[in-house]
Parts: sequence; structure tokens; C-alpha cells
Amino acid sequence: MAIASATDEGNSVAGFGPENAIDDQLDATSRWSVSSFPATLTLDLGGPRRIREVGIAWHLGDQRTSSFEAAISEDGTSYTPLQPLIQSAGDNSSFERYDMVDMDGQFVTITGQGNAMDNEVSIVEVAVFGCSLDSVAATPATVDPIDTTAFGLDINAAPGSNFELIDWALDSPTDLDNNGRSDRISETSLDTGFENEFFSTGADGGMVFKSIIGGPKTSTNTSFARSELREMLRRGDTNISTQGVNENNWILGYQPDPGQSVGGRGGVLRGTLAINQVTTTGDRNQVGRVIFGQIHADSDEPIRLYYRKYPENERGIIYFGHEIRGSDDIWFTVVGPEPEDINNQPGDESDPVDGIALNELFSYEIRNEGSRIEAIIRRGDQDGEIIGHNVVDMDVVNSGYDRIDEWMYFKAGAYTQNNTGDDEDFDLVTFYRLENSHD
Repeated sequence: MAIASATDEGNSVAGFGPENAIDDQLDATSRWSVSSFPATLTLDLGGPRRIREVGIAWHLGDQRTSSFEAAISEDGTSYTPLQPLIQSAGDNSSFERYDMVDMDGQFVTITGQGNAMDNEVSIVEVAVFGCSLDSVAATPATVDPIDTTAFGLDINAAPGSNFELIDWALDSPTDLDNNGRSDRISETSLDTGFENEFFSTGADGGMVFKSIIGGPKTSTNTSFARSELREMLRRGDTNISTQGVNENNWILGYQPDPGQSVGGRGGVLRGTLAINQVTTTGDRNQVGRVIFGQIHADSDEPIRLYYRKYPENERGIIYFGHEIRGSDDIWFTVVGPEPEDINNQPGDESDPVDGIALNELFSYEIRNEGSRIEAIIRRGDQDGEIIGHNVVDMDVVNSGYDRIDEWMYFKAGAYTQNNTGDDEDFDLVTFYRLENSHD
């Protein structure tokens, strides 16, 4: 939720004042730091709220641990503890979420006690998760119409004219050559105006992806259909193979030098979009799931970013799966309730009052730097309020991608995660911005 202001007791380090903790900048150079204790950061939420979680991005995400208490107040004078003295994990994971007893209030304090290594507390960003008091019980989601004027999109142009698609190919849920696999549309075809019933320009100018449950798959090893872009850094140069460690693909920031040219090291994928429809038929453990952003490796996926909404709910959650190379997935919630265990896909069926509704504009960022992969969700456009953030450190969880023969590419679109429903049931996703970059 939005935080109106942040103040401290005046003991912050020069240049690292409390305002840095709520500026939506997940950069260690923009942080709140103090060097005398106890030190209290006070957050004004701008009005009464129901507090459910507090999330803190600790400076650098290194091995330092910080002890702190959290408390809440209705009037800014009398505070009730939300948590007793607790300690950050100190496990290289910079963003940690702390479950709070549901309580009402306008002011939240975080009182740091320092750490054993250098007697400093530093917070890059703090977020308070909850809802306004008039929405404690899930109420019907009201979604404002998306104002598309800011995106500069032409409703009469193909997606390739509205978006730079020369470094993307499309996997479409069609099989026009009858080879038993879905069709791949080249980056040059997309750039020169390709459209079909599963990939087109919408009435508002957005780039629309439609994926049906019964559509052809990309291979016999794939369980689900998709209408999804695949990053092609070769930009139409067919002399460069689509596969392997080469200039068409990139490597993670912590991989060793492969000794040859690659498309980049590390990267950022940003999208602004709306989920318009998700599947409503099929098994309960598959209904309503769609992937809208990925980092894909040779055979595994370092991150798959999911939206999921159950048919009876007004809003959906966002979470990601991180596949340990050659093994199973571990799971991280970004918007919505935490999974009971990191080895279990989130499955809480309650209507998330802070979730994302169908046809609601939101933005995401998938970022890889070093051994870390971060997912950031903002409500609205790319300058909107951060409503969710989580990170996996591949060194910490021993993911196994730190080798010279692995290679990566981004994916974006609609990748249906349901193969048990009606064949014609579908997911529909509309993008209004899409940007990919690499070092």
C-alpha cells in the first residue's frame, strides 16, 4: 500500500534519510541508514489501514543480520507491538516479508537495534501490505478503464508497428504445416506486420496474446499451449543459431565467462499489461493459471512469473517458480499470501484483497544481477506504486546455473498452465509496454 511519509529520530547518516526507504528505488545507493541505536523509522500510511505484512529490503542483502521490532498506532502516540524482537535472515536475500497480526492503524514503526558486525542498520525499501478498512472483506473489484493515450499505440497497426519486435519470435498455438508442433513466427515476420487470431492488436492498441488449452504445443516435452514471445537477440540474422551459448542468447550475471561472444550478461525484462481472461474449466489445481514472463535456460526456467485467479474470486495473486537446474521448483509469492512451504506452489483460495483483478493495469520487472533474480510488481504503469517484490539468490539455493554451457532468453505473453479444461477455454493477456535489455 502507499506510504504517505517516513520520518526518523534524526540519527540517520547524512544523505541516507528516511525518505529513501519509501522512494520505490530498489538500489542500495538509495537507502535509510543509521549508526546510533535504538533507531526508529516511522511510516505514516495516510489513513487507517488493516496491516497484514511488512516487507523490508535490507542493504546489499549480505550476511549481516539486523535486530528490530515493529509496532502500530492509530494516532502516532500510543503503539502496540506487531512483533517482538526479531532478526533478519542474513542469508543474501535482501527482501524479507514478515507476517503481522492483523491490526488497524495509520502509523507503523520499525525500531532497529543494530547488528553484531558493524553496528549499522540499513533499509533500502520498506513496504506495508494490507488493505483499507472498507475492503477488509473482499468486495467486488472495480477497475478503471485503461487510459491508452500514454502508450502511443495505433489501433490500426499490427503489433510489430507498435512494439519493437525485431528481437522477438512468436510461438503461436497453431500448426499450419501439420508437423504436430506449434508454429514459430520469426522476428522478421513480426517486425513486418504479422497477426493472427492468437496474436493481434486490440481495440485499445495493446498487443493481445490468446492461448487456448487445446492448442498445439512447442514440443512433445511440453504439457501446455502458449501464445508467447521468445527473445531473439540476433535480430533477424539467421546466420546465428537460435540455440546455444552465442550472440542470440545471454548468460546470467554469475555464470563464468564462456570464452565467446554472447548477447549479454544479466538483464531486465519490463512489461505493462492487463490479464483479461484466465481459464475457468478443468482441475482445481490448474484452473486460472497463466505465465506472463520468464527467463528460460537451455532446459530449465530460472524464473516463471505466474498470475492465478480462481473463478469465484475477484482478484488474482502473482508468484514465481524457480527451477533448480535438472530438479524441482521452489516457489516465491510476489503479490498475495505466502505459500506454506517454499517447495509448494501457492494455493490459498481466499480472495486476495490486495491482488490484481482481471483487466487491471499493472507492471512487472524481472531483473538478473549477479546471482540474484528479482521480481517487482507495480500497480498501474512502470512508475506506479510497488505492491510486491521478491528475490531468489541462486548461490544461496544452489540452483546450478553457474556453468559455462548454460544460456538464457526472456519470454513474455500468455503461457497457459492448464491442460485439463475445455479445449477452447483460453487465457487472454494484453501488453501496453514491453522492454528487454542486457549489459
